[in-house]
Amino acid sequence: MALALAAGAGCGARVAPPVPASTPAAGVAGLYWGRWPEVPEGMRVAVWLHEDGAVLRGSWDLPPWHGELAALREGAGYEGVWREEGTVAIQQSRERRVRLTRDPRDGAFRERSPEGEAVTLERAGAHTSRLRPGLWLGRWTGLPTGVAVETLLTPLGAGRWRATYRYQDREGSFDGDESATGLAIRWREVSPRDQIARGRGHLHRDLLGLRGTYGVEDSEAGTGLWTLEAWRAP
Repeated sequence: MALALAAGAGCGARVAPPVPASTPAAGVAGLYWGRWPEVPEGMRVAVWLHEDGAVLRGSWDLPPWHGELAALREGAGYEGVWREEGTVAIQQSRERRVRLTRDPRDGAFRERSPEGEAVTLERAGAHTSRLRPGLWLGRWTGLPTGVAVETLLTPLGAGRWRATYRYQDREGSFDGDESATGLAIRWREVSPRDQIARGRGHLHRDLLGLRGTYGVEDSEAGTGLWTLEAWRAP
C-alpha cells in the first residue's frame, strides 16, 4: 500500500479510464430459408431479414408474389404485418398480422398463433464446398428466383455420392463422383406424367458450395446452371 501511495504522489493524480459500455447483442441480419403453406412441398424460399433497433424487416419473392415483413419486438417475439404484393396485373395485394417467436437454440423464427398460417424461417447454413452428408439446397435454371429445393446428400463410399429430392410431384436424383475440382453427376428426374428426363453435369467447388453446368442425355452443358448450398447436417 505504501509503495502504491508513493507512486501516486510522484506521478500526480491519475484519472481512471472510462469503462466501455457493453456491446449490445448482435441483431438479426442475413439470409433465412422459409416455408409456409403456399410454398410447394420440398422447397424453401430465400428470405432476407434485418433488425434495426426494435424493428424486424424482411423481403422475399415467390412468384407471382413479392413479400415483405415489418414487425416490432414484443417481449420474446415479434409482432407485425406479413404483406404480399402481386407481381402480375391479376394479383392484388394482401396482408395479415403475424407473430413470430425466435428459438434460442437455432435462431429460427416460427409462428405460434394457432389461427395463423405456420411460418418457419431458418438461418442459412455455414458456407462450405466440402461435401458432407445431410440436407443441401439445390437451385437450377427453370426454378423461380429465390426458391431452392431440399436435396439430401448421402455418401456411397469410394468418393461416390447420391442425392435425392422431391418438388411439385417431381422426383429426382443424381449419382456423383467426387474429384479434386468438384462433382461429376448423372441426374434423373421423373415428372407427374411419368416422363423421365436424364442428363449429366459437372459441379465445381464454389464460395457457397458447388456450382456448375448441366445438360441432357450425354451433354454436361447447354441446359443451365445447377448450384448446391449446404444447409443442415444430419
